[in-house]
Amino acid sequence: MKTRRKVQAISMVLDHSKATVMAVELLDRCINFSLQGKREDLVRSFDVLQLKEKEADLLKRKIIGELAKGDLPVSEREDLMRLARQIDDVIDWINETGRILVEFSLKDMPDEVRNTTGEMARVIKRCVIKLDDCIEMLTDREFQDALKAADEVERLEEQMDGLYQRGRRAISGLTTESVEIGQAILLSDFFESLENITDRCEDSCDEVRVIAVTSPLI
Repeated sequence: MKTRRKVQAISMVLDHSKATVMAVELLDRCINFSLQGKREDLVRSFDVLQLKEKEADLLKRKIIGELAKGDLPVSEREDLMRLARQIDDVIDWINETGRILVEFSLKDMPDEVRNTTGEMARVIKRCVIKLDDCIEMLTDREFQDALKAADEVERLEEQMDGLYQRGRRAISGLTTESVEIGQAILLSDFFESLENITDRCEDSCDEVRVIAVTSPLI
């Protein structure tokens, strides 16, 4: 029973991770539509993203419920619960980024802002996909490969830090003649939210490291 429950929980964690990939692909569409000024397409894609976030939240609760049944050692149960919550944080921030994005238009921003946004979006997508690779390797008991993938997520997070700093400089150079104050505030929130996605990916990989080093999965 103990092994079966653990395998079931781990399988659900992997499904949860796959949901982050679908969510970031939807966010990537939202960003591209905003850059092109396609408002209706942006809103439709965000509506789908919200549905995916709700599905992922339900899956997280199922994972926690499965693990809470108490058959596993406390340390293993808590590690997997933390991983599930951290993956859910990734999806929450993806959804929050989309929520901010629908409130303003990237198309109307200066070139430096739009170019930086495009680069940030590419790094975020790579980071979330690499996190999913990391989780999949963990569930397949490929612990060394999982640790290498976690290191790659950390490198992408550091790359994102540099882009975030560039974005902040771009915002500081905006004038009220080029961008309204309210739009600039939303842009700042948007960049911060993007950066939070990669931060949460790194947090998830930190938990993968703990699990990979301290406990076999079955």
